Amino acid sequence: MRGDSTPWLRFFWQTAKLDSATKSPSGSDLIRPATREEGEDVLKVILLSLSMDAAWNGSYAQAEEYLKGAISRFFNAEEPLCLVVPKGNRLIAASLLDPNPEAPSHLVSGPSVLMEYRNRGLGSQLLYGSLAALQEKGLAAVAGITRKKSVAALHVYSKFGSTSEPILFSTVEETPRESKS
Repeated sequence: MRGDSTPWLRFFWQTAKLDSATKSPSGSDLIRPATREEGEDVLKVILLSLSMDAAWNGSYAQAEEYLKGAISRFFNAEEPLCLVVPKGNRLIAASLLDPNPEAPSHLVSGPSVLMEYRNRGLGSQLLYGSLAALQEKGLAAVAGITRKKSVAALHVYSKFGSTSEPILFSTVEETPRESKS
């Protein structure tokens, strides 16, 4: 069920539409895959980024619970699909990804950039890198869900040929992901 009154948007990208001409080359060499040992640091960056975006105020606790579970699940896998941007010995941005074609949202966290590093193109570069990484995993279409008035929805997700639609979050939660038995 969809409706305009929902605070959630689902964005879609066709990975075949990605090309190197749309990629912003400056700074893209800073993005690298996360290691299994960086799970806690990735979670801190993502949660701090969300906490600084007023659009998440009403659902931060829900997002935190979801992301803690996702970090635990993906970072206990052999190789997590997560991109990070380091600066010195700390992470300043991260994007946790789900390569499962059946996932309701492949951008688990979306590009998350610490407040003091925003407005430098890192979110766009991280989104492009995320879409390209999912394309390399064989996904022809990528979905990402975010709050309607979030920084991601207003300034980042609209890039690289995306389309969007309002979505009730309960329809996402009810989508079967894995067997409970």
